[in-house]
Amino acid sequence: MKSSRLYLVLAATLTACATTMPTPPSGFLSNYQHLQSHGESSSASHRADVPIDGSRATIGEIRWLAAPTTEVTPDEQTALLNVLRTELQTAIKQLPQAEGGHPIIVRAAVTRIETVSPVLNAAATVLAFGPWDRGGAATEIEAVDAETGHQIAALQFGYFSPLSDFKARFAKLAPAEIAVRRAASDFVATLKPAVESGTALRRKSAGLSASRDSGR
Repeated sequence: MKSSRLYLVLAATLTACATTMPTPPSGFLSNYQHLQSHGESSSASHRADVPIDGSRATIGEIRWLAAPTTEVTPDEQTALLNVLRTELQTAIKQLPQAEGGHPIIVRAAVTRIETVSPVLNAAATVLAFGPWDRGGAATEIEAVDAETGHQIAALQFGYFSPLSDFKARFAKLAPAEIAVRRAASDFVATLKPAVESGTALRRKSAGLSASRDSGR
């Protein structure tokens, strides 16, 4: 009973801190000065402060900048980049059209990759408490103004798959896929405040116009 409680405490502690992946700047982003860190996590972001037109948002380059390794083949690199591209495309399509909003180009890079060993984790599960070999990925994503090239929003994100993603510990690139999917989701969230504020401004403007018309 005591050993079970000890394991639960240990697992909770590891889950809380094990997702943090250090993400030093790779040089991919056009600007790192506006990034704000997120507490104890290894991510930092620059939220958009201007309206963005989701109907004029496109995907630009998606690059592999992780250190060379024999653990990830060129085909696997391409597959992971395609996951990132698809996630960004899907999320950006959900952004609303905003009249007068800025057109953007989204560019992204995978800057670090950590795979897992399914064999090692299977053995650890049998002999110890569970799969300890962890994996994940680090990404850098930004949106630049399509007309000026000025950075509008950015995300620097590193993520190790937590113990709660148990099944991911038995597939080589599964933790990395989880990481890039989460990065895409978190990045699009940095665009929404600007989209929503732009929508609010248009509604306010429309309301003022209606009030003036009714007073005539």
